[in-house]
This record gives sequence, C-alpha cells and structure tokens, in this order.
Amino acid sequence: MNTRRLLGALALAAWLAPGANARADAFPSHWVDLPNHSGLHFNFGLETNLAWSVILDAPDATWARVEFSDCELGAGSYVLLISEANQRSHRLTSVTMQHWRKFSGALKGGRVRAELHVAPGDLGVFVNITRVLAGERATGFVPATLCDGDSRVNTRDDRIGRMFGGGCTAWLINNGAVLSAGHCVDGGIGGSFFEVNVPASDANGSVNPADPDDQFPMIGGSEVWELIGSTGRDWGICNIGPNSNTGERAHVGRGFIRITQSVPPDDTTLRITGYGNDDTPAGSSGSFNNDHRTEQTSTGPYQGETTSGAQVTHSYRVDTEPANSGSPILWRIGAVDFSIGIHTDGGCSTGGAGANAGTSFNQPNLATTVNTWPAASVRYLDTASATAAVTGSIFRPYRNFDAAYTGTPNGGTLVLVAGSYPEVTAGNTGTFGSGQTKSITLRAPVGPVTIGN
Repeated sequence: MNTRRLLGALALAAWLAPGANARADAFPSHWVDLPNHSGLHFNFGLETNLAWSVILDAPDATWARVEFSDCELGAGSYVLLISEANQRSHRLTSVTMQHWRKFSGALKGGRVRAELHVAPGDLGVFVNITRVLAGERATGFVPATLCDGDSRVNTRDDRIGRMFGGGCTAWLINNGAVLSAGHCVDGGIGGSFFEVNVPASDANGSVNPADPDDQFPMIGGSEVWELIGSTGRDWGICNIGPNSNTGERAHVGRGFIRITQSVPPDDTTLRITGYGNDDTPAGSSGSFNNDHRTEQTSTGPYQGETTSGAQVTHSYRVDTEPANSGSPILWRIGAVDFSIGIHTDGGCSTGGAGANAGTSFNQPNLATTVNTWPAASVRYLDTASATAAVTGSIFRPYRNFDAAYTGTPNGGTLVLVAGSYPEVTAGNTGTFGSGQTKSITLRAPVGPVTIGN
C-alpha cells in the first residue's frame, strides 16, 4: 500500500474528534436529476461549431454544479457551462474534465446553459449530463471560538482560498502544493475546488461562488492527511490543477506562502486569514450574514508551542470560527509572511479564556511530507528564510545556486522558489558544482526564477 495513502487510512481508524473549530458543515445543497445526452457529433469543417445546447434548471438554487458521466471531447472540442444569472462560464476540455472529476465549477443561480462546441476534425464527440448539485440557503448557528469579541475584518489575499463545498480554508505553499487541515481532506477531496476572490454571501449567509476564472480544481487522489490523536497531529496536503478557463497556475498568478519550523516568542502578534462562519451581527434570517464564509483576517498574541508525543501544537489568541480550519498561522518577519503551522481547533471563549490552536510544522510527519512533496530526494533554493541556518530543506533553504546544486544528490530534485538570484550574490555566476558530474532535476513550481543577469 502507498505510504502516503496509509497515513490517511491509519488516521481515520484512530481519529478522536478535535475541538469546537475542527469541522464546519458542508455547504447545504441537494441533487436535481437532469439527465441529458448530446448525441454524437462530427466536424468535417474548418471552424469550431456549436453542435448542441440545453438549459438545466434547478429551481431556487443559489448556485449550481453540473455532473457528467461518459464524455468524448476529442482533441479540441469543449463543453461550456454558462450561468443564466450573470453569464459567467466554465469551459471543460477532455483534459480539464478529468482535473474536475467530471464536475463543472460552481455557477451562480440555478439555471445553467450547457453547450457542446465541436472542433474541426473531432469525430464522435458527445457528453452525458446526469444531474445538478443545487446550492441551498444557509441555516443554523455555530459555536463561537472568538477570543473576547470578533475582531475579524474583510480582506483579500489570493494565497489563501476557500474549499468550495467542503467547509474549510486552504492555502498555496512554496513547493506548489496546497495545505489544509487533515479533517478537511480525510474522506478525500472529491469534487472540491480551491477558489479565491470570493464575493460576499447573501444577506442570509448563503454563499456565492467565485468567478470561474478564480476557481482551481483540487486533484483527487493526490491528497495525504493525518488525524491520529487530536490537536497537534491534524494536517492535510494535496495538488491543485490550473484554471480551466485561463490556464493559469494558481501559485504563479496568485502567490504562495513560505513555511518555517522556527517558533516565535510568546506574545508575538500572529495573523489568521480564512473563510470562517459569521453570524455576528445576525443576518436577514437571524443567523448567518453576508460575511459568512468569506475571507476575513484577524490578529492576536502567540501563546506557545507544546509537544505531547507526536502531537505538536501551537496556541494563540487570534479570532477564528468553524471553516477557518486549514488556515495558515502567519508570522510576519520583516516584509515576508511565514506560516508556522495549520489552524485546526477552537478553544477561545468570549469571556476571555482559552486559546485557539493548530498543528506545528515541527510535527514530524507533516514536516517530512511537505519537505519531500515533489520528490524523495529534494532540496530547495529560496530568496527568503525565517532562519540563518542552511540545510537545503524547505524550512532552511539554500541561498545561492552553486550551494544548491552542490547539495542536491545525484538524481535528486532542486526546487527553485520564485525570485531573482543575482550575480552580486556569490554562487550565482560562473561554473556551478565545480568538479562534480551529476544529473539533477530543476523545478520552479511557484513562478519564474532568474539566476545571474
């Protein structure tokens, strides 16, 4: 059995439910059966043509996602799903249909027009639509885990996104992966996707999806997680695909967050940004409001790291709510944000007691997994670090290319984090790895890299 999948299996068998902030409800929804078959289509012409269309209607839905079964889209044909509410669309090809696991992204409202466009030379093209997942009005109340009042404010940070449908926060890391809480991915990420630039919810708290250009598929089968014990051993990681409308890779276009095992002094100001529940003040239905599960941020004092066996936990008095699970625990050093861990649990009370908590990057399995995510033998080159120590790990990266090449084992992988490594810094010009003959793989998963001039 694959070791990474085994971590998840063992976690599920041994999980004891974490604290109040651990798991938020999934977005309320229901299925509407709307079977439609496009029939077979051929294009012997010179231009792509609209071969078939249908209106899919899920009455009173706040948002809609279309599910497909068998499809054949050839080399250049595609399906276009268009919201009747705002005319925004989601485009799926034979490749991106697999990235999205035969789902569309989320579109505003309950009426969607599905169009099949057939490219020149494509033969036997068809799609089968099975049903629509229809969003419902938000309801209910949640336990508050605010540290003596709600200090959260609206923000926009596209490095941090919402896991649509799963009720959690996730974020882009500097090795090209996505991090969240283990309890957010413990059953697999399924049809979840990562979205940024999320609009306000309705006055009753019903969520609205981001524009399809701001939605990115989370790659099913890539997820690894751990949930053994409780707080301090709860983490999850997965891969993310490009936006299917624009081809944009999220880490390149939206940025990323570096991680560190360094521990800040007590009372250092930390920041938590995420997509938590919000019912203060109450919305139009007496519960959730239009900030519900939109991006908000708050700051507060760090309260320390504790270790109990393999559970390594950070505590802090920063306001969070359910669905903040998975948020990065941010520590700003100079002008750079570093995350010291993953937010997972609530413990603050409005009376001023308690603290919220998350898993530290000093948790051994989390540290090993993020450090070896691209490959087993991997080293890192980066322009920034939270520590002066240099080992070549994701937490203590090399600072110049010569040292990075020299330190990467033969056959290994060197991850170059986006940035410029100029000639004025020793080790970025001349002959690299003098006297060595070896082959390494270079990867730049989070943006362009310049070495020398």
